[in-house]
Amino acid sequence: MSANKIFLRYYPPGLAVNYRTAKGCERLRHFDLLDLDTKTNIEPLADSILLQTLAEAEEDNPLDGDKTSEIPPVSGGVTNSQNTFSALKQALGKLQRKLREPIKKKFYLHKCHNSHILPLTNVCFDRSGERCLTGSYDRTCHVINTQTAEVEHILTGHDNVVFSVGFNHPHCDKIVTASFDGTAKVWSTSSGQCLCTFYGHTAELVAAEFHPLNASSIATASMDGTARIYDVETAQELQQLTHHGAEVIAARYNRDGQMLLTGSFDHTAAIWDVRSKSLCHQLRGHSAELSNCIWNFSGSLIATGSLDHTARIWDTRRLDQELHLAAKHTDEVLDVSFDAAGRLLATSSSDCTARVWNLEGSAEQLEMLSLMAGHSDEVSKVCFSPSGCMLLTASADNTARLWLTDTGMCSQVLAGHDGEVFSCAYSYSGDAILTASKDNTCRFWR
Repeated sequence: MSANKIFLRYYPPGLAVNYRTAKGCERLRHFDLLDLDTKTNIEPLADSILLQTLAEAEEDNPLDGDKTSEIPPVSGGVTNSQNTFSALKQALGKLQRKLREPIKKKFYLHKCHNSHILPLTNVCFDRSGERCLTGSYDRTCHVINTQTAEVEHILTGHDNVVFSVGFNHPHCDKIVTASFDGTAKVWSTSSGQCLCTFYGHTAELVAAEFHPLNASSIATASMDGTARIYDVETAQELQQLTHHGAEVIAARYNRDGQMLLTGSFDHTAAIWDVRSKSLCHQLRGHSAELSNCIWNFSGSLIATGSLDHTARIWDTRRLDQELHLAAKHTDEVLDVSFDAAGRLLATSSSDCTARVWNLEGSAEQLEMLSLMAGHSDEVSKVCFSPSGCMLLTASADNTARLWLTDTGMCSQVLAGHDGEVFSCAYSYSGDAILTASKDNTCRFWR
């Protein structure tokens, strides 16, 4: 075996070894290191990775090119097992040093972007943190340079609210928008030109996202009670998912894009097999509308939040009933979010609090790790910092807040908006924050 490159992923920790077999076939072997921490002994881990790679090198399958985009390259050629072992130790050491870096706990207002003329809906960063997207009730999406707050492109063409915005990660050379006009559109990030429009829904679209591996398709969720999958190249509808009995508010691919998770106002979530175009399972248990549903990174767990005041965690290996019930909120659960490694779950609620739950405790009892109390109005959005040490919340009290995940202590109040803060996001590297408000502005914090 001849190893050519080692690729790193910081959040959550992972690496991939690009190597050539004795028969000359180039291959890529991925390793998720979700349990890596600052105390991990990296020598046995490097040895285990090397042994697995050597064992697989005996086979002769070609490189799966679709997956090479997940992790950026960080090291050069390595030609034998001893050198590969040394390079693996260096790579694991780099991942560990990243975990040891001080967590940024204080942010300062960098820029305020105010080019929208109506309230903002949702926002997101690209992978580099150099650009962000903002959707708005003014029917546009803005592509903004986060360094200067200058608008690079104004994406116009929708006839109603632009509610959902997103990049095709990790390349981020395409943008998808979903609108209350019943359509989704894909745009070029560099030119701002609309590449295609997707028709077929008969009511508002509230979610759209790219296929995670190759951006060859998008999935959409609509208030017409359906989710749909479209081909990005042809704009043709590939699948119409019609089993839900009410509005569909989420449609999310799992990590390899082979399964799709949908959530609905019919009190259920559903898992679909994209390849066979079939319904695999419907998750029943909530007694009111769902507010969100998400996969963890590995796809082993699903979390659902509901207006029935609860969140539920489901093990994808046995879906007949939930694995855990998070039932300590006293009002509607408005959002749910996993940390990068999928070991923690955050929930936010109309009861003005957020809570963090430890998913690695006893299977019998879900442990609440911390309570974030301090907002004076409902908490509509919640997300972890990339390292998982901090929690970011957005609230109708016109503020966003940063909290220490372990203790629930408020680290900082991000104040200054004159209206409800509806959306918030961390950059991939964790050094920037975006808050978006119904005061028509978004703020960049560094």
